Amino acid sequence: MSRITAADILKVVPITRKTLWLWQKKYRFFPDPVKEGHPGGKGIVGYYPAWVEERCKQVYALQKKGYTISMIKEILEKEEKEKSSRKVLVVDDERKFCDLLKKIFQKNDFIVETAYDGWEAGKKAAQFQPTIMILDITLPGINGLEVCKDLRSDDKTKNIKIIAISGDLRYTETEVLGAGANSFFAKPVNFENLLSLCSEFLEEPETLK
Repeated sequence: MSRITAADILKVVPITRKTLWLWQKKYRFFPDPVKEGHPGGKGIVGYYPAWVEERCKQVYALQKKGYTISMIKEILEKEEKEKSSRKVLVVDDERKFCDLLKKIFQKNDFIVETAYDGWEAGKKAAQFQPTIMILDITLPGINGLEVCKDLRSDDKTKNIKIIAISGDLRYTETEVLGAGANSFFAKPVNFENLLSLCSEFLEEPETLK
């Protein structure tokens, strides 16, 4: 189920429609529903994203514990900030490998985007603003070394943590790090070590990034 109605939420969260309205309109815990014609032709129905149900459960549970609205807002804002920092851009022209990495990161609570060449990598880095980029060096067109240099020369992307990967022995770790990468992994990549390094990057104080 990708979307739900107010009636769906009220079946699982013991609140009134007025409370739901306050959480939505006054406190902005979630967005307004998208209104559409009823499937049966009877009036208008408002549809929320499916995640709103879990948000309502969370807010209700916090209120039951005695948390005030301002305290709940702080908790939700902190969660959103932490979530936004867990953004990874995976760049590799081997689509199966790229998609595999995406699934691994998503299972570990990362927000993931993918790109399959150097030009797309630069474009998505500027738009998506990832904290970390997993970058294959041997890309068609603009190779990974050029991507590293371009990212480091742009104020919008210069602080992205770049983990370069390659199965091509022509590229040395010294050369890759010299181009601007923060770390280098030779293929085949040890996924456990890769995830561990990403966690270390996320734990670094903001002032050191």
